[in-house]
Amino acid sequence: MLENFISILEEFDRVNRLMDEELLKKLDRIKDFKTRLMIMGFSGWPDAGRVSSISIEYLVSSLKAEKVGNLKASGYYDLTSTRPLVTVSGGVLRDLRFPSNELYLWTSGDHGKAVLILMGSEPNINWEEYTDQILSICDKCIIRRIYLIGGVLDFIPHTREPRVRAVVNMENLKQEIEAYGLKPIEYDGPASIHSYIMTMASKRGIEAIGIWGHSPSYVTIPNPKTALHVLRKLSMMLDIKLDLGDLEKRVREFERELNEAVERSLELQRLVRELERKYDEELGAPPYIA
Repeated sequence: MLENFISILEEFDRVNRLMDEELLKKLDRIKDFKTRLMIMGFSGWPDAGRVSSISIEYLVSSLKAEKVGNLKASGYYDLTSTRPLVTVSGGVLRDLRFPSNELYLWTSGDHGKAVLILMGSEPNINWEEYTDQILSICDKCIIRRIYLIGGVLDFIPHTREPRVRAVVNMENLKQEIEAYGLKPIEYDGPASIHSYIMTMASKRGIEAIGIWGHSPSYVTIPNPKTALHVLRKLSMMLDIKLDLGDLEKRVREFERELNEAVERSLELQRLVRELERKYDEELGAPPYIA
């Protein structure tokens, strides 16, 4: 068993060493497209309500994006806090999965637009090297605009439209986000990997827009409703048509489940009514994670 585990670790490192050159060859064709963009989302701390994960997973599925490779992952995770996942069946260890960072590519048929999508796990350590890996790909592919999708808990009710707000890394982008109905974020506190990527991107002349979907703080299940509103905004900003029908079905089931839970709890009924009142009066002051 120990020998098998060591073998898995060695293969993990071997693949990481080989990845860079092979991946860059696959991505070289992006340079032929008129518009080149990158979208990324991370599981972990900046993924409240799994808004980021749901959004990125649905985007990849809806666009039928092609998986082109993985970012190097070893050296960025404290495996005592970001635990590998295992599958055990019948008492036998069947599978061991480390934190992953998968890259997908979608291209339009007319060579007009190429979108590179990163479905990642927020690293615990070595943010500098991790971010340099991402931005070096942007430089190689001449990508000068990135979008980052995040989820944050907020004091809002599930019965209202979720807030979707934004942060940018360059002053000239503020007018653009406001044109799409995204209010700029005001925040002072702990940062996620988003902030570091956006900061380092600005030093390379790469525009970055962070889109944050707000999830009710009392909701403990994945929140497709906020992800739906995030993707509607992103679709408009990218000028890419997305089929959101399946996600809308998930939202209806999500709302039904929450409404039934509220009906069974007087405490939840009082909480939702109070949040509705504050939401309607625009008195909420949510804690952002940028």
